[in-house]
Amino acid sequence: MAESGSHVDKERLNKWAFLCLFSILALTAHETDDNQKQPYVTACTAVSIAISFLASVLHLGTTSLSAFFVGTVMEGLVSLILVGLWGAALPIIMDPANGLAQMYVGKSRTDLADYHDYQATISNANLYFTSWGAGVCAVSVLAMYIRERLGGSGTGMGYTSNWYLLMLASVIVIIESMRFKNQVCSITGGAAAVTCNRNTYGLVTGCIGLVVSFLTSLFSSLGKDSALITTIFGFIMAILYTLCAGLMTFDNGPATYVGNHYFSAWAGFFLSFAVFGSVLKEFLGAGDAPAAAAETGGDDVEMDRI
Repeated sequence: MAESGSHVDKERLNKWAFLCLFSILALTAHETDDNQKQPYVTACTAVSIAISFLASVLHLGTTSLSAFFVGTVMEGLVSLILVGLWGAALPIIMDPANGLAQMYVGKSRTDLADYHDYQATISNANLYFTSWGAGVCAVSVLAMYIRERLGGSGTGMGYTSNWYLLMLASVIVIIESMRFKNQVCSITGGAAAVTCNRNTYGLVTGCIGLVVSFLTSLFSSLGKDSALITTIFGFIMAILYTLCAGLMTFDNGPATYVGNHYFSAWAGFFLSFAVFGSVLKEFLGAGDAPAAAAETGGDDVEMDRI
């Protein structure tokens, strides 16, 4: 079991290190851009750099302070703070109205005074991708900490982080679908009826994905998950997000331009299939676990699960 713990610590160290790297790149991309600077974004990235760098050093275990941080309430609190910081920074960075990482583009309408038939697309790729990278790393660190602190050991422990990421993708789908509904579909002549209908389906899928992924990740972290129920949930989300990605990003979909709407729909698709494939494999192989335990010992089975 010592080897298992070392593996988890090393994995979390990598997440802290990548969070530091992405934060540095995001700060550089923001400060070197010609657009107006947002003070909160500058402050968030600077704080993220300082905290993640310190956390990475402490996770190396080279100082006496490591024992007071790694796996303690302090690390959980710091992780939660960073998730909150990036949770507030990402909407600012990604808001096309601010022109930081995204901007509005659309077809010119001669019968209207302005461009209403528009979608958000990436305008600063460096800031866009590094900001999302930092946000995902912050969520991953918190997810791994919660999983370790709660001591969960259920069938879903190997893919709890994927459920958290699916929850994040669902939140983005909801936000972008609501934005498109309020800013485009609510305007007369702003978008075709089929486009708005597809956007509504994406909104519903995002809401279902948020609820399912939250409950499943919570039960998985607590070790209360069920292989059968988790497999069913994974299958449902795979079907819903397959339709979501197809309807949202093809033809008359509201997310044909590359941006948050586009990436979140496809992220939900890939993550739901990754989760479903993992849980299906474990569910089908659950009957072999006792025999494997008898032949190889409990430690080997636990390592296979990891």
